[in-house]
Amino acid sequence: MRHVRRILAATLIVALAGCTDDKPAEDPFAAFVNGWQRADFTGVELRTPAGQPLPADAAKQLLADTEGDLGARRPVVTRHGKAAVRKNDADMRAGVDWTLPDGRHWAYETKLEARRIDGKWAVYLGPAVVHPDLPDGKKMTLRSAAATRGVVLAADGTPIVSDVPVVHVGIEPRLVRDVDALVQRLDLVFRSVRVSVDVSALPGRIKAAKPDAFVEVVTLRKTDYTEIERDLAATDGVATKPGTLSLPLTRTFGRALLGTSGPATKELIDGSGGALKAGDITGLTGLQRRYDVALRGTPKLEVVAGDKVLYAAPAVDGVRVRTTIDVKTQQAAEAALAGTAKRSALVAVGVKDGTVLAAANGPDAAGYNLAFQAEVASPPIGVDGGAAGFGVAWKLGADMFTGRVTEAGVVGSPLVYAAAAAALARALAPAGPRDGTVAGPRRRGRSRGHRHADGAGDVGGGARRRRVLRLRRRRRAGRHRADRGRLRQVAEPLSGPHRKSGAAERTAW
Repeated sequence: MRHVRRILAATLIVALAGCTDDKPAEDPFAAFVNGWQRADFTGVELRTPAGQPLPADAAKQLLADTEGDLGARRPVVTRHGKAAVRKNDADMRAGVDWTLPDGRHWAYETKLEARRIDGKWAVYLGPAVVHPDLPDGKKMTLRSAAATRGVVLAADGTPIVSDVPVVHVGIEPRLVRDVDALVQRLDLVFRSVRVSVDVSALPGRIKAAKPDAFVEVVTLRKTDYTEIERDLAATDGVATKPGTLSLPLTRTFGRALLGTSGPATKELIDGSGGALKAGDITGLTGLQRRYDVALRGTPKLEVVAGDKVLYAAPAVDGVRVRTTIDVKTQQAAEAALAGTAKRSALVAVGVKDGTVLAAANGPDAAGYNLAFQAEVASPPIGVDGGAAGFGVAWKLGADMFTGRVTEAGVVGSPLVYAAAAAALARALAPAGPRDGTVAGPRRRGRSRGHRHADGAGDVGGGARRRRVLRLRRRRRAGRHRADRGRLRQVAEPLSGPHRKSGAAERTAW
């Protein structure tokens, strides 16, 4: 009897288990969350905040109208906990995360609500779902303000690229009476301050522009503009706008190396991943282009809806980029080339440590950095070209040609030849300081005999003299090996921003 009871009980348990409802719990919001992230609500039942049916196409347009400038980026929507379901009503908290153009993230929480209608869950969609503080009829708009651009420093900390007052000179087409006369006059006026401006395309640009447009011709330093201000003011059609640009000390100071900055071109905007927009100032050439991200900093960024600020992130100013350039040496190098008629370049490299002190280009370089990139052939230099740094990948903060070794000799840029000459001078220099000069950095751990060999005093005794000579040879050999290592890099690469005197700073070379 007991056996029969056990069988009946087991049968009852199995029967009850077979009747268990294995359907997963209802999720009124799964399809909506996926649709919002894709901006596609096909197959999702929706209602307006007033309870009216909302077709998928209308819902997509509602997103476009409310998300505004962010619409093309698409948010990541995540569930914060499970949905609270009460008979025919449900709600849930959800996180919304937008990736903004400069890479920063804007995250906030919103509330989703749904109602069961005719057996189907319908989710309510309106501006307050997109963002809880978004007013009806308003859209999210991105608003940014540029950070203070960083400066480029010389070796001693002197700013050699910094914000300089400028004047943008342009033409307002509706004020022009005689285009040909205007072009001829502008050419003469610009030449009077030694500024070369190609105005040959100006007639076509004026014709294609709107009557009240500002057709930019050139941007002048305020000091240059002041010299011709009266001439420009007396020229029909000329209009001006003040501004600032990040520029070198003078118009010619290290121009090809340090580069220029100006309004971002379409090519740079397209390749910036949204970090640049029309009107932004960016590095265009040289070091200013290479380190533009560091120099540009991070702009102030806001998301607004009408007068309401939904999100705000402060600007982060650009860093200081320190170079090894010596201002006086650079000025002397440029002065030495100022009168040359042929294409020319001059590089000064410190013998003591291999740092680049100056990189100058002659007047006919046309903005090309011959000092670092020109290819100059030479017969054999008397040492192994590869060991001297020709053709080796240098870690230098600028575009450069490091050369190549051929059967006929070597080919290199002026920089490579200067660096090789400096390294050879270090290797061939006397073992110690003479006439008040220091041949190289002093090393720790030298013996007394080695220190004595550095001096100018007499070293007595044959055995002692031979020992000192051997030490000298070893020292020279070790110094030569170290110099070859230095030639392969000349300077360390960027190691990332670091703090110094309260400001971020990077080393260019």
